[in-house]
Amino acid sequence: MKKYILPVIVVLLVLWLIFDKVQYSGLSDEFKAKQDSLVAAVDSMKLDIAEKDKAIDSLNIVDDKLVGQIGYWKNHQKVVTQYIDSSKVAVDNYDEKELITFFNKRYPKDTTTNQLPLAQPVLVSAAKDLHELDGTKEIVKLKDSVIAVTEQRVNGKDSVIALYVKKENTYKNIMTNQETQIKDWKFQYNQLDLQNKKLKLKNKFTKIGAGIVVGGLVYLMVAK
Repeated sequence: MKKYILPVIVVLLVLWLIFDKVQYSGLSDEFKAKQDSLVAAVDSMKLDIAEKDKAIDSLNIVDDKLVGQIGYWKNHQKVVTQYIDSSKVAVDNYDEKELITFFNKRYPKDTTTNQLPLAQPVLVSAAKDLHELDGTKEIVKLKDSVIAVTEQRVNGKDSVIALYVKKENTYKNIMTNQETQIKDWKFQYNQLDLQNKKLKLKNKFTKIGAGIVVGGLVYLMVAK
């Protein structure tokens, strides 16, 4: 029995030396640096999204103002149309003198002097046409303004869409970074868990080995 004690002790010492190399290393500096970099990148992208949100809000405010302008121009078109209709009705009630006065004001260098009754229907029709012409010119200007403002709105909407696309890409990058963080943490957790199991085994083996060695030495002393 004695001849087996020394080999057992030698084996235990060898195994203890092997397990002694297992030490708790914790989180590596490389892992910490990578995690800090990923967190910093996500924080930066969140700030970028916040800036894009501000830009979108500003564009939406401008769009609301443009919508108000379009509404104003369209309402003004209705006013001009009503003015044309009321002016044409008013012309029907002009007498010859009022018709001549109207044309004299309109064309001061080409004074109209013919006040014959036969000329009145012609002048009435011409006056109506002139009122309609003036109103139509104004309506054309208003429609041009509506078109110009609508183009501004379209450009603004295009800018908003572009910002939303960039936001979507930024969110995708954030998700990719966070998935990388989770993946690395899982790997690190598994490594630490493996280390913990090895350390527990080392501790258990050390206790058992120490007991056997002490027991063997005691046995040798007693046996002598």
